[in-house]
Formats: sequence, structure tokens, C-alpha cells
Amino acid sequence: MPKQIIKKYYKFFIDKIKPKTRLDNYLIEKLPIIYTRSIIHKIIRLGNVYINKNKIIQKKSKLNKKDIIEIYNIYIKKAKFFLKSEKIKINIIYEDEYLLIINKPFNSVVHPGTSNPKGTILNGIKFYLEKKNKVSKKIPPLKKPYLGNRIDKETSGLIIVVTDEKILKNLSKQFTLNLIKKKYIALVNGNIETNNLTLYSNLIRNRNKKYKMDISKFRGKVCISTFKVIERLKYITVLKCRLYTGRTHQIRVHLKKLGHPIFNDKKYGGDQILCKKKIINHIIKNNYSQFIALHAKSLELIHPIFRKKIKYNSIIPYPIYLLSFIFKDKV
Repeated sequence: MPKQIIKKYYKFFIDKIKPKTRLDNYLIEKLPIIYTRSIIHKIIRLGNVYINKNKIIQKKSKLNKKDIIEIYNIYIKKAKFFLKSEKIKINIIYEDEYLLIINKPFNSVVHPGTSNPKGTILNGIKFYLEKKNKVSKKIPPLKKPYLGNRIDKETSGLIIVVTDEKILKNLSKQFTLNLIKKKYIALVNGNIETNNLTLYSNLIRNRNKKYKMDISKFRGKVCISTFKVIERLKYITVLKCRLYTGRTHQIRVHLKKLGHPIFNDKKYGGDQILCKKKIINHIIKNNYSQFIALHAKSLELIHPIFRKKIKYNSIIPYPIYLLSFIFKDKV
């Protein structure tokens, strides 16, 4: 997406001011509305603000009468995001005029971003809905589809897509109140002896490792997961997972904490395959290198418009069936 660089210079002479007024609070009142609090903090932190010709990097600096504030700033304005429609094959499980439930395959990106501007599930859904609108003139033209929930690129399973922002807010409330039930199937390394497990922990982003989450004792957001053993095979265990909170990489981090990371999950240590069979390494390396053995199997929610409970299940993808067949010898 193209960016527009705007160079700005601001100068303020303080004639009247309340005692102990902070620099950031003063600038929020004086600068244009496009400068949010977070942007102002960044400008100060980068050393672009001067008081009486002295560089200031503390946002809590106190101001005095007759102070002169100068700001030298380069503001990067991003162009408005436009979602392009693309013809992409989509597996729709449920559909009405308000929402869709999609069965996402593994190694597919849900929404476009800097590294994946096209070829995503949302691009395909927009194409599908635009084509449908042309056939049925009763349906109003769609601005853009909204994601009700999301799953990682390497995983597969059910996601919700809605056609209105109000419906999206309703789903967000349902997630907050734990009214939406999500269940997963996971294949994990090793043999889990306990049949039922519940994990409570705080989850934070690891600043040293980009896009990786860690467990903290005192900081972060609380997350709760439950695990039930379905079957114990040779070298791996098949689990049913239930999420009570929807944190980033929650299941993957919790299973790593248990010492049984998800099969082929390279980010959290699941690529250390315990089986010594060369055929497994060959199959994974040549066909499923971008695959994690985690599938969003079922989804239950209250329809935002019809107020009825709906529940849908998805077919377990072929790679998970294949692994189950390879490890068919039970312990």
C-alpha cells in the first residue's frame, strides 16, 4: 500500500498554562486531531520535540509559562485500505445474508496484509458475494466482509465471516461472554497420560522473538484451555481442545507448556518428531511443510439476527487423517 510522507513543523508559545501540565497532554490539545496520543508519544520519544531549544524525550515533562515548544516531525500517512476481489475456491459450510461459516484449508491466509496483499480468504469471499449480488438485486452491495474470528495460516478449520459491522460487534460480545464455543482437534508429540487437562495462564508477546507468545506469572492476558485425550497412537496423542478465551497462539503455547507441542509446529518446538521413520520426515518435508496438525473442528454460536443457536462441524483435513494412519499402532 502506498504511503504519503508529510513534513510538519509546529511552534507554540505558552502564554497561560495550569501548574504541572504535562507535555503530552498539552500537545494533544494543541495539535490536529490526526495526531493521536500514541503518535505524540512516539514523536517525543524519537527526540522531535524541543522546549526552549532543548531536546525533550520525556512525555511527562512539566511545562512552564513562557516556554517555547518546537516540533519537527515527519508524519507517514498510509493510503486507505481497499480489499480487492479475487476468484478463489472457498468451502462454505453455512450461509445466509448476514454471515458465512467457512472451512479454511491449511497454508491459506485469512486476511490481506503487507506480506500477503492478495490471494487470501477475504479476497475470495468478496468476489463470491459480489457475484451473488449481481444475480440477486435484492441484496444491497457489499462494502467489505468482516472476520468474526481468525485462525493461523498453517492451521485449518472453521471461521466466521459477516457482512455488517453491527453483526461483528454482536459476535465480539458473544466471544467476550463465552457464548461462542470453539473446539479443535490436535495431534501432539508424545504420549499424554492424563485423560483430561485444564490450563490457566497469562499470555504475553515475547519481545525478543517476533510473533511468538510466552507464559507469564504476573503480566499478560488470562487464557483458559481444556484438553481431552481422544486416542493414544504410537509417538503421538490425538486431543480434543476447547478454548474459553481467544488469545493469539493459545493452544499452541499451552501444549508446549505441557511438554507436548503440536505436531510439525516449528515455532513452538513441534518439528522435533519423536518417530525415527524416514517416511514421515519425507512426507512432511515434501508435502506439508506449512502444515500444523491443529484443526478448528466445530463452532457453536447464537445467530446475531435470528437469535437461534447454530452449530456446525467440519471434515478433518487429509493431512491429519494421513498422520493418524501412519501412527495407527496404538501404545
